[in-house]
Amino acid sequence: MIETKGLDKYLGGNKILDNINIHVKKGSIYGLIGPNGAGKTTLIKTLVDIYKPDAGEVLIAKEYISDNKRIKSRLGYVSDFQYLYPSFKIKEIVEFYKGAYLLWNDERYSQLNKLFKLDENKKVKYLSKGMKTQLAILLNLSIMPNVLILDEPTSGLDPVIKRKVLNLIVDQVSANETTVLISSHNLGELEQICDHIGIIHEGKVLLEDSVDNLKSNVRKIQVAFKGELPEEIKSNEHILKIESVGKIHQIIVRDNLEDVIENIKKHNPILLEMIDMSLEEIFIHKMGGEGYEFEDIAL
Repeated sequence: MIETKGLDKYLGGNKILDNINIHVKKGSIYGLIGPNGAGKTTLIKTLVDIYKPDAGEVLIAKEYISDNKRIKSRLGYVSDFQYLYPSFKIKEIVEFYKGAYLLWNDERYSQLNKLFKLDENKKVKYLSKGMKTQLAILLNLSIMPNVLILDEPTSGLDPVIKRKVLNLIVDQVSANETTVLISSHNLGELEQICDHIGIIHEGKVLLEDSVDNLKSNVRKIQVAFKGELPEEIKSNEHILKIESVGKIHQIIVRDNLEDVIENIKKHNPILLEMIDMSLEEIFIHKMGGEGYEFEDIAL
């Protein structure tokens, strides 16, 4: 549904995007993650045709996005900063959207505003950052989008509203097969709603995979022996990291889990168990194993 081919983008003489190729399936929720300055917002602005690529292509529903009014009429976009007319009242912004989007749905808008409870007579300039974000989400869900692109949509929201927003995204996909691409630093949130993940670093996509595959390919084992941890286990090429506290060792394994377990069993462990890992832990350990440092990500 969303596809880029060899996407390059320069800003201020610097190459921000470098040969970006992403693939987002119809009706899926795709999480875009990476450190500050990785190129996430530049990529998103290129996807929605705010920025023109210096090389490569952006396709949505197999059509080029550039100057494509038909595709854009069903494309929702919530930016990381809301550029709304400050002197407009909320009800005037709504009227503006009605005129711009032919498939605007008044019933959908009314239903959603019962959740957000925004005062339609309030001017945009008097809204908090979180309220502006709520308004942007409300507006973009009311246009009945086929594709919804969100850049840090829960930033500045309180926990209750944040939960409502995440539920709305999932409901939108379930009810309408909307395709969602969402950028966030909060991996815990993405783990709750995403089925695919893309990792971007220094303008390059390092990895695209399903959340299920990531969880099955990187696992944590907790093990203990009567004596020291055997050297054969320490040197196993499929082990990313070993953390030891006394005789208890937590072993992070990348791929070939069964082989590692069989190797451990040969040394007669007194404790051997699997521990579930969060997406945050998987991300840190997997990318550390690829030789990249991501400690600057706000997880």
